[in-house]
Amino acid sequence: MKHLLPVIGALLALLCAGSRAADYSPESLAIHRPPAPNEQGLVVTFMGTTTALISDGETSLLTDGYFSRVKFDRKAEGGGLVRPDMAAITAGMAALAIDKLAAVLVLHSHFDHAMDAPVVAALTGADLVGSESTANVGRGLELPEKQIRVVAPGDALRYGKFVVHFYRGKHWPLPEPLASAMLGNSIDAPLKPPARIDAYKEGITWTILLEHPSGNLLIQGSAGYLPGALAGVKADAILLGTGGLGDLPRAEQEAYYREIVSTTGARAVYPVHWDVMSTPLSKPLVPDSDFRRSMAFLDEMKAHTGVTFHLLPKAEKVLLLPLEKKTAL
Repeated sequence: MKHLLPVIGALLALLCAGSRAADYSPESLAIHRPPAPNEQGLVVTFMGTTTALISDGETSLLTDGYFSRVKFDRKAEGGGLVRPDMAAITAGMAALAIDKLAAVLVLHSHFDHAMDAPVVAALTGADLVGSESTANVGRGLELPEKQIRVVAPGDALRYGKFVVHFYRGKHWPLPEPLASAMLGNSIDAPLKPPARIDAYKEGITWTILLEHPSGNLLIQGSAGYLPGALAGVKADAILLGTGGLGDLPRAEQEAYYREIVSTTGARAVYPVHWDVMSTPLSKPLVPDSDFRRSMAFLDEMKAHTGVTFHLLPKAEKVLLLPLEKKTAL
């Protein structure tokens, strides 16, 4: 019997590990890798939805900057009225210790991406970078034109050691009636809040690549793809939009993973846009309704492909790409 004890112990350990993996709680999946004082590279600080501060110690970029986390009613006409919450924005910026930014990179122009971005740009002197629709969100909040940069697919902008590349992407299919109102449409005039949710139309959905001496970081804000759009693009790590991923048909899940992760050769995936977007940032992030299904799919892909995936903890600095991890574009 004694010789069976190690075997039984090993089996129990595997069963327990499987049980923990199946839990898919944010706490169990979170990565905690704070940078040491002498380490250099890309440090990412996540703040829910697709808001992430990315810095190399010299230059800082912010994706979207959605801090208001407004409550909304999908059943209300047009999704209800929303506006930037200045108190929430200043508190969110303080939590990230943001005082100066080179650019706010807006992934598309829905309210949970573009609504707060001009306010953050105004407070930090940053460029507001995105589509013409995003520019009109900025104009509606009277952001000076000199701080607005409209980009087109294939454009590349340089900020410090970063080269920011813009590729046309695709948004996850929203439910009706918001899909008809907000997808494939643009904001054609300055948008002044308060405004209906469906006034924040998609514009262009971007996949953004940050090329840097430390490595290439791909930012994919929504669980959609354009076939072949990233052909030839190489990335070391990906901030991967997983909101709605678990609700997609299996074939679409696999195609999304193939087009965004496998095509680029990334070895590390960090899910974003997995949380309930109306939960105030003063509280812990709450997983969205399809979180478990999305994480189960990524767990399966991890087993098949060896690509790791972890969640980024809220408001904690993580050294995502140390300086020596370089992949050529």
